[in-house]
Amino acid sequence: MSEKKLRAAVVGCGNISRSHFSAITACGCAELVAVCDTQRERADAAAEKFGVRAYYDMAALLGDRIADVIHICTPHYLHATMAIAALETGHHVFCEKPMAIRYDDALQIKAAAENSGKYFGVCFQNRYNDASRLIKSALESGRLGAVRGSRSVVAWDRNADYYLADAWRGKIDTEGGGVMINQAIHTLDLTAWLVGSPVTAVQASISTKRLADFIEVEDTADLLMQYENGARGVFYATLCAAENAPVEITINCEKGKIILSEQLIIRETGCADEVYDIRCGTGAKAYWGNGHTYIIRDFYDCILTGGKFPVDADEAIKSVRMTDMLYAAAGRREPRKY
Repeated sequence: MSEKKLRAAVVGCGNISRSHFSAITACGCAELVAVCDTQRERADAAAEKFGVRAYYDMAALLGDRIADVIHICTPHYLHATMAIAALETGHHVFCEKPMAIRYDDALQIKAAAENSGKYFGVCFQNRYNDASRLIKSALESGRLGAVRGSRSVVAWDRNADYYLADAWRGKIDTEGGGVMINQAIHTLDLTAWLVGSPVTAVQASISTKRLADFIEVEDTADLLMQYENGARGVFYATLCAAENAPVEITINCEKGKIILSEQLIIRETGCADEVYDIRCGTGAKAYWGNGHTYIIRDFYDCILTGGKFPVDADEAIKSVRMTDMLYAAAGRREPRKY
């Protein structure tokens, strides 16, 4: 790894920015130089904590050329315009999920990244969890045979206070959707990545069972997905659970299966189970994962070494396509061709 440090600026100083601040400060090849937020008190507090410059307008930040890498940690509806603006002014961009609310916006980001020659990455940090990498390695080894199907369950708890804390949450125009585009998109991306095949068709139903008095978007969804390789997937997500439970993923194969929950089990026909006691994270977010440090470090390493970043625009756009397909299947959006 190069000893050179890239200058980083974080745009959006809300809850998720804390994970980015921690990862940047832990990364030996990055230096935080600026923060930006339209809410001055947020920007000032972050700037004082880290001893960096505060901005209240992204255009001013980009115009000053103070940073090499822009981290976008803003509400969903701002991701596309901000990412494109940063790329077009010659900055690398690391964006929180989702890449964009709509597929057409994601295509524009992809084009901007290609035209700029700069790196663009999206924060699907759960791909970097130890369990995820073990599963991917086992599947790619071929010892379990071809993947036949997947089953994924996300059962979490989000209450009215969560949505009332920020005005953009829970609204179709600003969040873009509910549990599927905000919380469960990580597992949707992870499952498709593990299966290793694009999703070509989706049947879906969405509903708001618990939070209808507070949000316009879904708190519960179920999907039937068809993969290009012939595998079939089922997916269930809800924010109505009594507690935040670990994500459950099962990958069915010709010669066994892989089961991820509180433990990871690799079950190969005719062999003893391989059992791993792997936690995604620690503390309150143990059910979610602490992968920000690893994915952000990899992003910076790839910029400095010229390597290909694994979760670039080509890869991240797949999750936008899947959410677009599922909302169309559920009747919220017009169907389209991809």
